[in-house]
Amino acid sequence: ELADYCVSASAVIVGSSNLSDQTISFMQELTEAISSTRRSMLIATLPASDAEVASSPVAAQILTALDNRIVRVGVNIQPVKDDEIFEVVRRRLFEDIGDIQEIDRVIARYRSTYHNRRSDLPSYADKAEYSRLMQKSYPFHPELINMFRLRWGADHRFQRTRGVLRILASIVSDLWQRRSSLTGIQALIHTSDVNLSNVSSLTGTITNLMGGQWETVMQADVCGTSSNAAKIDNENPNPGRFNLTQGIATTLLLASFGPTQNKGLHINELKLCVLKPASFNHNDINGALDKLESVAHYLYSGNVGNKSYWFHTKPNINILINQAKADIDRNAQYAEINKRLTTVSRPINSFRVLVNPTDDVPEQKSLALAILNPAFATNYTNINPDTLKEVQKISLYRGCSDRVFRNTILYLVCSDTGQAVLLENVKDYLACEKIQSEYSGRIEQDQKQELRQKTDAFSNQVNINLIKAYNIVLKHASKRDIEKKEISIFTNDFATQVEKNVIETLKEEEWLLDSIGIGLLRQYNLLPTLEQPVRVNDLYEAFLRYDDKPMIRYREAIRQSLLKYCINGEFNIAYGDAPEYNRIYHKENVPSLDVTDPQFWLIDKTVYSKKDEGTHMEEPTQTPVITSPTDKPEPEDDKPLQPKRFKSLTVSGKVPLERYTDLFSSFVVPLKNNRIEIEVRFKGKSTEAFPLDESAQIYKVIKESAKQLGLNLEEEE
Repeated sequence: ELADYCVSASAVIVGSSNLSDQTISFMQELTEAISSTRRSMLIATLPASDAEVASSPVAAQILTALDNRIVRVGVNIQPVKDDEIFEVVRRRLFEDIGDIQEIDRVIARYRSTYHNRRSDLPSYADKAEYSRLMQKSYPFHPELINMFRLRWGADHRFQRTRGVLRILASIVSDLWQRRSSLTGIQALIHTSDVNLSNVSSLTGTITNLMGGQWETVMQADVCGTSSNAAKIDNENPNPGRFNLTQGIATTLLLASFGPTQNKGLHINELKLCVLKPASFNHNDINGALDKLESVAHYLYSGNVGNKSYWFHTKPNINILINQAKADIDRNAQYAEINKRLTTVSRPINSFRVLVNPTDDVPEQKSLALAILNPAFATNYTNINPDTLKEVQKISLYRGCSDRVFRNTILYLVCSDTGQAVLLENVKDYLACEKIQSEYSGRIEQDQKQELRQKTDAFSNQVNINLIKAYNIVLKHASKRDIEKKEISIFTNDFATQVEKNVIETLKEEEWLLDSIGIGLLRQYNLLPTLEQPVRVNDLYEAFLRYDDKPMIRYREAIRQSLLKYCINGEFNIAYGDAPEYNRIYHKENVPSLDVTDPQFWLIDKTVYSKKDEGTHMEEPTQTPVITSPTDKPEPEDDKPLQPKRFKSLTVSGKVPLERYTDLFSSFVVPLKNNRIEIEVRFKGKSTEAFPLDESAQIYKVIKESAKQLGLNLEEEE
C-alpha cells in the first residue's frame, strides 16, 4: 500500500525534506529505470480515490503525486472490469455454489416468470443475455450486485470491489443465520432479502457515505418493528409473510444513492429487483408500494406518467400532513363538514334545507330537511340519546314555545361508521390547507404541486364520503316516538342523493306522499258530511301540524287531490262563508282553489242538489259597458290591436302588516313562472314592552331564520 506508506512517511524528517517526498522521487526514478530496461516489469497498486487513504489534504496531495509519476510511464489497469465482478464475488464468497443442474432449474424458473410478466418488467429482463447474467451472478440476483457496482460505485468514495464484497458477505451471513425462517422456494438473493437491521456493515456504509440523517430515514420507513414498512406487512398477512413492503422499502433505499439523474427506480425496475418465482403476485408489489407511499415520511416519487421512487432525508408531504393533523381539533372538522353541507345542499329544491339547525328553528309550513351536525352521529339500530334529544327538541319546540307545525321536518343524520371515515378525510384535507397557508415558503416547488394534488384528492374524498355518511333519515312520530330509515344506495352528488334516493326511499315507506287518497282522508276524518263541512285550510294544516300523519311533499299535492275528487263527484268544493256559500263547485274544476284560503270548504256532494242549478253552476255573463265611442267593440272584420308587451313588472312599496300574507297569492304565485326575483327588507325596532337583545327569544328566532335562508342580519346598537 504505497500511498498509505507515504502518508506515514511524511512525518519522518530527512534532512531538509521528509521520507515521503524522497519515496515519491525514488518512485519516479524507479519507473524510468524499469521502462528503459528489457524483460523487467513493475506492478504498483494505488487506491482509486483519496477517500481510501487517510482523510487529510496531505493524503490527497501524496496520492496525486504518486499517480502522476507512475502512470506517466506505465499503464493504468483496472483489476476488475465490468461483469468480471460477478465471477470475483462468486470465487471470493463461496467454495462451492452447488449442482449446475439445480442452478439451471432455478434460472429456468426465473426465465419463465419474466416471460409471463414481460409487460411489467424492463424489456431486457426477457432476453437471453439477462438469463446468462443470472447464471453468472448465481446465487445473487444481478440487480443486487449492480445496485452496489453501478449505483454506489459512481461515488468515488465507495470501493467497487472490496466494498461490494464486504457488504455481500454480511448479507450472506445474515441469510444463513436465519435460513430456517425464510419463506418461498429456492431463489436468488434479491435486494428485498436484505435485512438492514442485521447488516451493520451496510447501514454503516450508508451513514458514512451519505450522512447520519439516513439512520432516521431507515428507522422511520424501512426497517425495524416500528417502521412504516413493517407496520404495513403486519397488517397484511399474505404478502406480509414475505416481508414484501420492507423488501420494497429496502430496495428503494439502496437505489436512492448514486447519480442524481438516475435516482430511484421505476415500477418495472422495482419489480425486476423484487419479483420471485412462485411467491407473491406482481400486483401485491403495486398494492404494498401504494400503501407505503401513502404513509412513508421520506419516500418521494416523480414523473406521474412513469413514476420513479426514492428516499430522501427531507421529510415529504406525508409527514407534514401527519404533523399538521395533530393541530386539527374536532370543532374545526365539524365546521368544515357543516360548511360543505351548506354548499352541496343549495341545489336541493324538494326541501327547505336547514343545515346544523339550532333550537330556535322557526315554524315550517313546507317540507324541511334538517341536516344535523355530525356531532349527532348515531347507530341505526339504537339511536344515540343525544341525537334523539336533539330531534325531539326541534320537533316539539320552537325556542321556548311549543311548535305548531310538527309534521314538516325530516332529519338527515350521520351514521357512526360514516362519521369516523368522514372525520378522518376532513382532517387530512384541513391539514393540507394548513400546510398551504403556513408552510408555503418552506417547501419545494415539486412539494407544492404534490400538496395541491393531495388537497384536491382529499377534498373529493370528503364530498364522496359526505354522501355515504349521511344515510340515516329520522322522523318524529306521535307519542315522542322516532321513525328511522337507512339509505343504502348512493349517487356521486349530494343534492341528487337527496332529490332522488332519499325521496324515493321515503315515498316507498309512505313517509312522503305526492297525493292524498280518499281512503286517507276518511281514515283521519277529513271528509265532509252533510252536517259537518271541512275547511280546506284546516285539512291542509292537519297534515302540517300532526305527526301521526304522513308528510305531503308540496302544497300542490293536496290541491290537485281535492280537485280530482271534486271533479269525480266524491264531494263538492264551496267558496264563501258557511253555510251560505258564494259559489259551489260540483263535478268541475276549481281554478281559484287555494288550500291556504280559509274561505274554501269541502262540503257533502248532496248539498248542490238542494240549490238552484243556474245560480250555482253558471257564471253570470258580462256585458261590456260602453262609456265613449272609443270603447266600442271593434267590428269582426277589423284586425284587433296587439296588446302592449312588457319586459318586466316590478311592484314595490310598503304593505300594512295585516295585509302582508296577501303578497304570496297576489304576486309570488302569479309570477312563479316568470323568473321572479324577490328582495326583502325587514326592520324591527326595540320598544319598552318588547326590547331586542341577545337574550330575547325573538332575536334568536330572527337570527336562526336569517341563517337558514342565507339572509344578512344587520344589528344596530
